[in-house]
Amino acid sequence: MSIDCNCQNYKSCNKTLLILCIFRLYDTEKDVLRKSFTLIISDSMKKGVTIKDIAIKLNMSFSTVSKALNDDPAISALTKERVKKLASDWDYIPNQAARHFKQNKSFTIGLIIPHLMDQFFVLAINGIQKIADEEDYHVIISQSNENPTIESKIINLMKRNRVDGVIVAITKKTEDLSIFTRIKELGIPVVFISRPPNDPSFDYVSVNNEDGAFKATELLIKRGHKRIGHLMGPISLGVSLMRLDGYKKALKKYNINFDEQLVHPVDFTADSTYRAMKKLLTMKWPPHAIFAFKNYISLDAIDYLKCKAPDKLEEIDFVGFGNLPLLQYIDVKPIASIDENSYQIGYEAVKLLLARMKTVDSQEVEKVCHIKIPCKLIMH
Repeated sequence: MSIDCNCQNYKSCNKTLLILCIFRLYDTEKDVLRKSFTLIISDSMKKGVTIKDIAIKLNMSFSTVSKALNDDPAISALTKERVKKLASDWDYIPNQAARHFKQNKSFTIGLIIPHLMDQFFVLAINGIQKIADEEDYHVIISQSNENPTIESKIINLMKRNRVDGVIVAITKKTEDLSIFTRIKELGIPVVFISRPPNDPSFDYVSVNNEDGAFKATELLIKRGHKRIGHLMGPISLGVSLMRLDGYKKALKKYNINFDEQLVHPVDFTADSTYRAMKKLLTMKWPPHAIFAFKNYISLDAIDYLKCKAPDKLEEIDFVGFGNLPLLQYIDVKPIASIDENSYQIGYEAVKLLLARMKTVDSQEVEKVCHIKIPCKLIMH
């Protein structure tokens, strides 16, 4: 460093200038450090402020800041106030992932349903969401589109993402339940809804299908019908057989012979229902009333009559499962519905699942739970 000076007291002046330079260098150094610290904090904020950032700024230990944020009684009110103010100013967001890792939980529930377009399942989701929200759980909703392969892929994805439990309405083609057995063995509880599996070792929540089918068929009998057709669900579904049993019991109670030709399984597609209706209407003694597995099938059957046999619309009475909200906007509709209370099904299913998740590490073998929600007959 060169110093230009015209002062007579050269040595004294030199010392003064040197001291001034040192202070300027010190100030510059402090400014650089200040800017560096600001940049570090700014960069941290972009990524998300951490407890460590707050601890550095306040010159506190990591544990002190953590305890202050969690209202630990061992921390003074003044320290809590300082920590919380800075956390608020910096928009600190607790790291839920770290908490979840510590608790060995993800606080997520997997929900698999056949179709989001089905109003039954939409109402069930509302019941599930109600309790899940209260318990601070997130619900991941997936649809299988009635495809067992997609259903299996979803299960594997949920397993890899470490959901805490699964609620599922199996597809109409699901026969192999081994994938559900495997996730149970891994400590992920499973509760089935609406469509009870053929394996009684699983928990499920459903309506009382047999009783609902009995009520529907009995109503048609009391209206004077003796030739009652049944558009049943896929044979692979246990619930289809339960509703068939209720239909048979009502016929037996009123001394009406069961005629298997009046029963036709459908696969929930309109084409399948149209084919079944064609067979029923071409019988020598066709039915004058039809009990449908669900009212979406009833609506497809009514649509068939509109196109192919409009004169039969006033002659054939329909009753099916599912008191769908959309029915109030339709002119030609079933005379009655079996209200399955799908909201309650979802509500009870998530309560059962949460109870299972709390005892997942228990060595006790818990009794399998089958919950059957009472159903009601609703006239239209």
